[in-house]
Amino acid sequence: MPVTSSLQDASLQGGRLLVASRLATSLSRAHTVEGVAGVAVRVLHESFDYYLAVVQRLDPDGSLRVVAGAGPLAEEVTDFLAQEQPVEVGVNGRVARTGRPAMVNDTRLDSDYLARNPRTDPGSELSLPVTVSGSIWGVMNLEQEEPGAFAEEDLLLAHIVASQVGAAIHRCQLVGELEGAFLTTIGVLSDTVELQDSYTADHASEVADLAVAVGRRMGVDGVELDRLRYGALLHDVGKIGVPGELLRKPGPLTPEERERMDEHTAIGARMLERIPFLAPVAPLVRSAHERHDGGGYPDGLAGEEIPRASMVIATCDAFHAMTSNRSYRRAMDLEAAIAELEGNAGTQFDPVVVTALVAELRS
Repeated sequence: MPVTSSLQDASLQGGRLLVASRLATSLSRAHTVEGVAGVAVRVLHESFDYYLAVVQRLDPDGSLRVVAGAGPLAEEVTDFLAQEQPVEVGVNGRVARTGRPAMVNDTRLDSDYLARNPRTDPGSELSLPVTVSGSIWGVMNLEQEEPGAFAEEDLLLAHIVASQVGAAIHRCQLVGELEGAFLTTIGVLSDTVELQDSYTADHASEVADLAVAVGRRMGVDGVELDRLRYGALLHDVGKIGVPGELLRKPGPLTPEERERMDEHTAIGARMLERIPFLAPVAPLVRSAHERHDGGGYPDGLAGEEIPRASMVIATCDAFHAMTSNRSYRRAMDLEAAIAELEGNAGTQFDPVVVTALVAELRS
């Protein structure tokens, strides 16, 4: 009997470690605080069939607010994600105030427990602080219907999970700070371009919005969608290295002037390569004026040699240029521009991108 019990204990412990490992892998793919909380409660509920697994954030106003929840109770309670409670009350409030975990074997006997509904209230719960950078960020709470459902081994696993969640949230915060610096850098570069040519700055912003919409239609998401946006915003940043009088010339360019203008993609890519956050965007900017048939610049790439994101940028760029008034020509109307896109699909433009862009324009 003792041998069997030891084997069962080892099996349970191994299962808990497996859950912790699985959770660590899943959390590494979460890019937002909401994503981190959602992954944590989902994995916990799927692994242990909790009545409720929830993550609450402690906000500056002293309220605990639900970030994510999973389990039958979360599904049963209307507007569950909108729930909040003052940190001064409740078991979770006590945990957030003291920073100490709480294992409640019978919720009816805990004076801090906030009864909700006798029909749905849990019999036991486990609540732990989620700490980020040494401060209480919030609370992770696990509940079961029956009393006495949690043991010390559950508390150990919950400690590991709460630590993982805190670390993942910290990572998201750091990424957010880096992205803020990233966007500030983009803003400075865009402002510099605007000093050279106001059309270029407005054009880049509108091309970026359209490129992101087309990218989503093509299934681009996450980091790749961010890079598409940044590449579109900065696809003309190399014009900083082109003389202003050439950018503002009212008529067509001479062959020599066109050659000088075409250098801006390589100039822009070299600039971005020197900025760590923007280095992954540099190839997209360099290839943003390539053509599907190989007749573009600066490298004469063709077909699948061209990053798909660059082709999205190039196609949206061309559409915006066609539908914008310039000093030397009037803008095309929508249908004329679409006809131009479709007429050049397979030569200047990637046909898949044209299809997605036209669908977006007509949506």
